[in-house]
Amino acid sequence: MAALYVTRWCKQAVYNKYNLELDSMIVANMIKDKDTKNLKLKGIIRDIDQAMNGAEINISHCYREANQTADFFATQASSSGSGAFCYSFHQFPKEVKVQFLLDKWQLPSIRRRYDKCNLFVS
Repeated sequence: MAALYVTRWCKQAVYNKYNLELDSMIVANMIKDKDTKNLKLKGIIRDIDQAMNGAEINISHCYREANQTADFFATQASSSGSGAFCYSFHQFPKEVKVQFLLDKWQLPSIRRRYDKCNLFVS
């Protein structure tokens, strides 16, 4: 559904050349092949194909960890239940600006996990 929404939005905004990165390799392959055996998804894949008609789109699989910006916005949308639009970098929440810049510059992003300090000594 996210791929359908994005392709329709790009068509409406007259974006004719873009990269569509999906975190599901199975869905990316379905869209590339323009077909699926899953009857529930067949109509959605057909609608995505129609929205992509006439545009130059590179469809690829991208691991969720490699695209933290998209992961952040997807998490926000699913937890809040409503969508929001950011039309410029300045509208991004501060938590995602660094991840966006790293992705734009094609630099690796490393997630750090800090161990909790135990202040109690027995």
